[in-house]
Amino acid sequence: MDKGVVLNKNLKVNDTIYVGEHTFGCGHKVPVFEVNTIHGLNQLIGHVKFNNRQYGNVYYRGECHLHDNLNPSFIRGKKNYSKAEQKLIAYMDDVLTDDELFKNLKLSKTGDLKRNKHKIEGVLQHYGVPTRYIDVVDNHWIALWMGLYKCKKYSILQTYYHYEKRIIPFEEFATKGPLEDKEFYQYILLIGTPYGESLKKDGVYESENYIEVDLRDALPSIFLRPHAQHGIVLRKKIHEDRSYDYNMATDVLGILRARIDKVSDWLGNGTLLTQDNLFPSPAYDTGYGLLLSKSELLDREEFSIAKYV
Repeated sequence: MDKGVVLNKNLKVNDTIYVGEHTFGCGHKVPVFEVNTIHGLNQLIGHVKFNNRQYGNVYYRGECHLHDNLNPSFIRGKKNYSKAEQKLIAYMDDVLTDDELFKNLKLSKTGDLKRNKHKIEGVLQHYGVPTRYIDVVDNHWIALWMGLYKCKKYSILQTYYHYEKRIIPFEEFATKGPLEDKEFYQYILLIGTPYGESLKKDGVYESENYIEVDLRDALPSIFLRPHAQHGIVLRKKIHEDRSYDYNMATDVLGILRARIDKVSDWLGNGTLLTQDNLFPSPAYDTGYGLLLSKSELLDREEFSIAKYV
């Protein structure tokens, strides 16, 4: 199988309805299904995973709204991808030569240097640095949370981020008329990547054209956030015959959408699915505290560790 099996728009699953196609900027089209109960959600996800059991892994990415592409953060808004990548690689090399980070990341002195770099780029991605990876999870509860909560940026003397729960603005609906879909819905992208030619090693899993880093296996648990979030990062490999095509839109196998008020009911009010747990403070996430303490090394104009409040 060269590509994963895309959801069939004619599929009949209880409590779900096919609502149309989403076309990415690259021309790749995928069906969008609205899910109305947890049973429909679980069955559609199970259907995609079962149909791709011979192909590879299926991961989830929660979104507040749909985009034209699935590019990694390091190339967003950039025109010179080569220059941006050179800066990123130099930044990672600085991390690699820091003895304290090397020790606490449990990097290998005798292992594959390339694998060490995959881990470094993975942890930087998960803590807010723009890299060549995209964030995904293998737990759809977490993906639902990421679509229900919107990240807000606050900048005065320093830049901080905070997640706020989305609600349907019924007052605007009553006074201004119909709202756009993005006010009602959130989305889960179902992303398929092929199995690697070799077994996963130290959390790093490679195939001919992709690299996956399961941060729970790659990082010690003092870096708590990826363990709390079931964090995985993915990226394409760039070969000589491809020009910085990091866009993973063609790997989307289907899209699920759900009303945010329903998702709020599904997730409930437990403390497992809160910003406090998913983005723990440095008091608990000591790896995060270590990264923040390296401000001279890691706090740069284009690349810096994100601060959450």
